[in-house]
Amino acid sequence: MAPGGPEFPSLVRAFAPLVFGSASLLAPYKSEVVERVFVGVFHAFAFQWRRLPRNTVIASWLLRSTWLAVRWERRRLKLPMPSRASAAGVSAAVLGALVRMRRGLQDAVVLGCVVQAHIPETARALRRQEARAVALRDRGLDRLRKALQTRAPGIDLPKFLAEVPRAMSTEFECSALTQVEAWSPRTRKSGLVRGIRRAWRWVALERALRRVVTVAASGVCLLILLVVAFVWSLRQGHLTRWFVEQSSRRLAKEMPEVAEPARPWPPRSPDASRESPPPPRSAAELYGLTNVWTAQFSFTPGQWKALGPSRVPPIPNLMRPDGMMQLRNPKARRSGLAGVLGLDFNWARAHLEFAGVQFSSMGVRYRGNGTYVNSLFGPKQPFKVDLDKFVRGQDMAGIHTLNFVNAIPDNSYLHDVLAQHLFRELGVPGPRTAYAYLTLDVPGLFERQPLGLYVLVENVDADFAADRFGSPDVPIFKPVTTQLFEYLGEDWSAYADIYDLKTRATPRQLDRLVDFARLLAQADDPEFARRVPDYIDLDEFAGFLAGNVLISSYDGFLSNGQNFYMCMDPRTGRLVFIPWDHDHGWGEFGYVGTNERRERACIWRPSTYENRFLDRMLKVEAFRHLYRRHLERALEGPFTVDRLYSRIDRIGAIIRPAVAAESDFRLKRFDLAISTNWLEGPRDGAPEGPRAPVHQIKRFIAGRAQSIRDQLEGKTQGEILMRGPGR
Repeated sequence: MAPGGPEFPSLVRAFAPLVFGSASLLAPYKSEVVERVFVGVFHAFAFQWRRLPRNTVIASWLLRSTWLAVRWERRRLKLPMPSRASAAGVSAAVLGALVRMRRGLQDAVVLGCVVQAHIPETARALRRQEARAVALRDRGLDRLRKALQTRAPGIDLPKFLAEVPRAMSTEFECSALTQVEAWSPRTRKSGLVRGIRRAWRWVALERALRRVVTVAASGVCLLILLVVAFVWSLRQGHLTRWFVEQSSRRLAKEMPEVAEPARPWPPRSPDASRESPPPPRSAAELYGLTNVWTAQFSFTPGQWKALGPSRVPPIPNLMRPDGMMQLRNPKARRSGLAGVLGLDFNWARAHLEFAGVQFSSMGVRYRGNGTYVNSLFGPKQPFKVDLDKFVRGQDMAGIHTLNFVNAIPDNSYLHDVLAQHLFRELGVPGPRTAYAYLTLDVPGLFERQPLGLYVLVENVDADFAADRFGSPDVPIFKPVTTQLFEYLGEDWSAYADIYDLKTRATPRQLDRLVDFARLLAQADDPEFARRVPDYIDLDEFAGFLAGNVLISSYDGFLSNGQNFYMCMDPRTGRLVFIPWDHDHGWGEFGYVGTNERRERACIWRPSTYENRFLDRMLKVEAFRHLYRRHLERALEGPFTVDRLYSRIDRIGAIIRPAVAAESDFRLKRFDLAISTNWLEGPRDGAPEGPRAPVHQIKRFIAGRAQSIRDQLEGKTQGEILMRGPGR
C-alpha cells in the first residue's frame, strides 16, 4: 500500500471519489482546479506517507488536505469566495466545520458518514469499542449542527456527507489517475504539493500550540480549583483535621520506635512467681494503687468497625480571633478538640475480661481529645467502658464506667495519679486512679495484641456522686468555656451546650447556676463577696485552684476553660469543682510558657486569659485567705519534695515492669521522667509527643515548690503566663 508500491494504485482508486467529490464541492467552477487539487493531494500524501502517525485515518487526512489545497489554489488564482447562500458556500461551510473539528470526532464522522464504513471497521480504525465509536460519530454530528446553525440551519447532514464522494468522469479519471499513479520519490514537488505540506506543518504547529494552551489552561484551572479547595477546606476545618491526623500517623514512619508493638504482661511462664491479684471486691480495692490490673477487649470485626469515629462537619476556624482555641462544635456530640475536628466517637459492643472477671456484652468507645488524636500513630488509643450500657446491672465492684487513659503525653504515667491524689489531700473530691495492662483481640486484625499500660481514672458520674455526696442524684456539669459563669439571660437553653449537664437536674438547680451568673455580672464587689458563699463552696474551690496552681496545670481550667467538672452539692446547693484530665499537669504542657516559666508561674494571677470569674474570686478576701492557706499547708505536707519523691518511687516500682513490657522506647523515657539526674541541654522543644524533650517531674516539683514558697514570702511576684509556647 506504500506509495510507489504495486498496491498504491488500489489505495488511490479507493479514496479517489472522496478527494474528487470534496474538491468538486469546494471548487465547482474550475475543472482544472479540481484536477490540480486531486493530483496535488495524492502527491502530497505520497511524499508525507512515512511521516504520518500510525493512528492517522487516511480519509480524514485526504479530506483536510483537499480543503487546504482548494484554499491554496483560490488564493493563488485570486478566485472570489462563493456566496454564503450558494451551494458552494454551504459546502465550504460544512466541510470547513468538519475539518476544523477535534480529531477524534472528525475521524468518527468521516468514517461513519462520509466513507460509510461499517461500525466494526470504524471502531477498529478508531481503536475504540463499537458503542464508543457510534457515540463519537453522533457527538460529532451534533457539533456540526451547532456550528452550522447560522450558515446551513436546515441541512440534512448525514445525507450531505454521504454524497460527498463522487464518481469521476472517464476523461478525468484517465488524466488524473495517470498522473497520480506515475508518482515516484523523484517526482518534482509542485507548488501546490509544497503548499499542502507547509499547510500541514502549520496545522501541526497549531495543534501543538492548542495542546500547550489547553494543558496550560487546564493546569491554571486545576491550580485555581486546588487553591479554592485548599481555602475552602482550610476555612471549613477539613484541612486542619487532615493535617492533625496525618501528622500523628506520619510519626510512626519518622520514629518507628514509637509504634513498637507492646509485649504480653505479666509474662506467661509456668514458674512465674507473680500471681495475678484477685478481682477487686470494692471500689477502694479497684483504685488501691497496689498493683496493675490486667484487661482484654475482644471485638468481632464488625464491632471493631462500628467503634471507628464518625465524621461530622468540623469547626471552620480552629482558632478564635482572640487567639484561643475553639473547643465546642455544635454538630458534634462531645466538646473538645476531637469534636472541633469533626470526630464523633461511637459506642460499640465488646467483650471485656478484667482481673479474670468476664463481661460478655459491654459498651466501649474512644475517649479523650488530644490523647486520641496524638495516638493515631499506633493502636494504643484511650477508651471509655460502660459495663451496663447493653446489659443492665453489670458492674465491677460497684463501678459501672471505666476510663482507660493511654498516657501518650505522660512519660512518667504518674501525672494523673499524683495530681488526683494531691487534690484529694487538699480537700477536693478528685477521682481515684489505678493502672491496667490492656490487650486487644480482633480476629484477623489483632490476635491478643497487647496495647500497653493504661491509667484507670474514676468516672465522674452517679457512682462518683453517691460516694462523695451520699446521693447519685447530683447535677454534674462539664463546662467548656473561657467565660465561665458569663450571664446569657434567664433561659437555661442559652447555657445548656456550654455547661453540658451529664446527669439530671431540677429547674431550681439550673436556676441557681443562672442566678450566680447574674450575680457575677451585675453585683458590685461588696455584694459579690457577701453572696458568693451561697453559690460556691469557697474552701473546696480554694483547694481546687491551689491544686491547679501547684502543679501548673495549663491544659484545663487555667488556660482553655475545659477539663474539669462541677457538681451541685444537693445538701447545700453550692457548686463543687472536680479536677479532671491532668496528664499534661506538673508543668508539662508545652503550649504555655517554657519549663522554667511554668515552674515560676504566678500564684495570684494564674490564668493565661482574662478570667472574670477567677479575677472576682481572688478579690474576695475570705477566698484569698483560704487559697493562701491551702498553698501554705501543701508546702508543709502534700507538696513537699520528700513526700512526692517517695510516692513517685513507690508507684514507679509497681508499674515499671509493665512499662518495660510496653516498649523499650517508653521504658527509657519513663526512667528519665522520674529520675533525679537532670538532663543536660534545652528543656523545651516540641510542645508534646515523642519528639518533645522528656519532662522530668521531680525537677519540676523541686523548682515549683521553691517558687511558690518565695511568692508566699513576697520574695518574687512569679511569672504571668499567656497562652502560646514561650509566652
